[in-house]
Amino acid sequence: MTVKEIIKILSKKVKKKIKDFILDEYGGNLVEYALLIGFALFIFFLLVSIVLSMMDWTAGQSSEFFEVVEGLDD
Repeated sequence: MTVKEIIKILSKKVKKKIKDFILDEYGGNLVEYALLIGFALFIFFLLVSIVLSMMDWTAGQSSEFFEVVEGLDD
């Protein structure tokens, strides 16, 4: 047996195992849950970034307001 034949046999076995895992009821559910968790994390970080940008905007507006109020005293 040559090295090429061994690699070919191993690659066929690995491909078959991956195919069986994905087509299996439990493997399909695992992939589906992983995709759902990834999508949920994406939405979570998107919402966090929106909230943080809103907080940054309000902090900037409040500092500008206090600068205007301090300018009225002059």
